[in-house]
Amino acid sequence: MLLLLLLLLLLLLLLLLLLLLLLLLLLLLLPLLLLLLLRLLLLLLLLLLLLLLLRLLLLLLVLLLLVLLLLVLLLLPPPPPPSPPPPPPPTSTILLLLLLPHYYYFYHYYYYGYYYYHYYYDDYYYCYYYVTTTTTTTTTTTTTTTTTTTTTTTTTTTTTTTTITTTTTTTTTTTTTTTTTTTTTTTTTTTTPPPPPPPPPPFTVTKNVFTQWLLLQLIAHIGGHACFTNSPCFYGILTTTVHVYLRHIFLGHLS
Repeated sequence: MLLLLLLLLLLLLLLLLLLLLLLLLLLLLLPLLLLLLLRLLLLLLLLLLLLLLLRLLLLLLVLLLLVLLLLVLLLLPPPPPPSPPPPPPPTSTILLLLLLPHYYYFYHYYYYGYYYYHYYYDDYYYCYYYVTTTTTTTTTTTTTTTTTTTTTTTTTTTTTTTTITTTTTTTTTTTTTTTTTTTTTTTTTTTTPPPPPPPPPPFTVTKNVFTQWLLLQLIAHIGGHACFTNSPCFYGILTTTVHVYLRHIFLGHLS
């Protein structure tokens, strides 16, 4: 037991010694540690200052480059004028190239325009025929007769001694007749209407509507349409076809 106690005491003493040594070391190393910390702080501050300086330098460089660019742009001679553009192609060629694919449709519209012109001319002709006036002048003959009658009576009395009385009466009558004749001439003017226009040229229509539609598509392809099912030209072909057949049906060309 005594030995154990002694051992414990020795251990305690050793621990105390170690603690004392540590304290001494700490006391000795504290200034060094403080110096190290101060140095580290100084280094950090220096690094921050260097970074700020670098940023300022970069900004200055960018500003210098901008100034140089402005000077170069201001001091450089102006660029030479561009070469004149080539002369445009004649408009007649462009119009021909644009209108060639639609020649068939223009022919159709011209043909139906001629039909419409024919019917309008017919209407004008009949309106003109019914509106034309006939000028009639009537002759009136007027006869005026004026008769003037003047009567003069003369009485003569003769007295004789034999007591015979003779009375003589003389009567004079004067008649004046005036005749006035007025003659009016009757003139009748009739306007002759113009002759009707010649009928339009005949137009052959296939009785099978589907065949006629296929013919229209074929002609449209030949005219220059690449694909009539996937282009705006298809709608033009469709509307033209519908217009053509409606026109034929209403005019009685299709049986």
